[in-house]
Amino acid sequence: MDKAGVVLVSNRGPVSFSESDTGFDYKKGAGGLAGAMDPVARELGQQAVWIAASTSDADRKAAAEGALDDLPDELGYRVRFLDIEPDAYSRYYDVVSNRMLWFANHCLWDELGLGAFGDEELEAWKSAYLPVNEIFARAVLEETKPDDLILFQDYHLTVAPQLVRRERPEQTIFHFTHSSFCAKGLDRVPEPVRRGVVEGLLGADLLGFHVAPWVDAFLELCQAMDLDVDRERGRVTNRGRTTWVRAYPIPIDAAALQELARSETVHTWGERFLDEVTGPVVVRADRTEPSKNIVRGFEAFGVLLDRRADLRNVTFFACLYGSRQTMDEYQRYLVDIEETIASVNERHPDAIRMFLKDDYERTLGALSIYDVLLVNPIMDGMNLVSKEGVAVNRRNGALVLSKGAGSFQELGDFAVQIEDALDVEATAEAIERALELSVDERRAALESERAAVEATKPEDWIYAQIEDLEAIADERAPVTPVSGR
Repeated sequence: MDKAGVVLVSNRGPVSFSESDTGFDYKKGAGGLAGAMDPVARELGQQAVWIAASTSDADRKAAAEGALDDLPDELGYRVRFLDIEPDAYSRYYDVVSNRMLWFANHCLWDELGLGAFGDEELEAWKSAYLPVNEIFARAVLEETKPDDLILFQDYHLTVAPQLVRRERPEQTIFHFTHSSFCAKGLDRVPEPVRRGVVEGLLGADLLGFHVAPWVDAFLELCQAMDLDVDRERGRVTNRGRTTWVRAYPIPIDAAALQELARSETVHTWGERFLDEVTGPVVVRADRTEPSKNIVRGFEAFGVLLDRRADLRNVTFFACLYGSRQTMDEYQRYLVDIEETIASVNERHPDAIRMFLKDDYERTLGALSIYDVLLVNPIMDGMNLVSKEGVAVNRRNGALVLSKGAGSFQELGDFAVQIEDALDVEATAEAIERALELSVDERRAALESERAAVEATKPEDWIYAQIEDLEAIADERAPVTPVSGR
């Protein structure tokens, strides 16, 4: 089989497997990464291969028994799953990626009451994170020719670009970070980790982040490490090699989402929500993730109802789903969420109604009928819920958006803004302002937000990266300006 022209590399692949009586079934991956990369991989066909880890026993067994061999006929491109020893995978994924690096990228140290990480995390970095990145790098080298384009995805694979670079100095390599990026966040990780992350990323020719503030934060960190940074041109030089840094805001597939929102199931959910209320509706939809700032959002709603008796007919629907419940910090955060809801509902019975299950059609039903959508993260790489909400809402709903969301760069001018996501009173005031907007004001804002969301498609996002990589391969500057598209 011919080698791939474009290699997509991520921790999770485009599909996940489960066992059935007839063999193996698979479902397509959800979320922005799969949604953006899959259409491009399909168009590239046999020129593309997607490399990912087996993330479950079913994935490992499916790969071992040849279940991936049928995927090119069904998806249009090849998929390769890597069989990583489960204990090593757990330490690479849970200890380093989803605890140390995720918390660093979102500046969550003080929020979660954490000190600096130490020996345990450094050992996991050395014995699991680095070896797993080496497994990915070897697979990439096996699947590529020197003139192929390699697209690494996210903080799980920060070291892999440098590992490939050592073997293929002329390879064209890209890395995209899907989370936010906090320059000060890496101050509390062990120095070998901080330097390893930065130098690993600088093994790429081009680095991508969702929005300009995350680009600026990365360049700030490089300057603090005394690297040669050219902010005006958006590039870093390290050991004689230049890495360009650009913003590529990830879009949603608005047309496909709007079609799904018109389905009978989604419409029925929307009507069920409306049948339960007698006044305006506030909605949020999130993973139970500390960076999403869910607790303060509920506290702010309670504060608002405490002082505005005339707004006590407002109902808050929260479509949440549990996240990373094997980690202590996430278990405690879910308890905090439940206790905060109980506190508000004790003062204002049934004011907040939480659904703790990942039911996408129900969530779309809620997003379609909100009067106010609350999106108040501390830091968030993009926040696709804010885009999905304005794409499908049918009631001229208002968006309340904090500046920590990456989507603020595209939608903030039209939203009711939260300057400081940590300020509960300011959040309460933002919800209040949104509820008091006139229908005409809400309609105008939603039309502008929707136009912004519909302006780009998922394939535009990845093709912009490929266009810039091709320019770099031709020894030209990226086409995308430093400020992003």
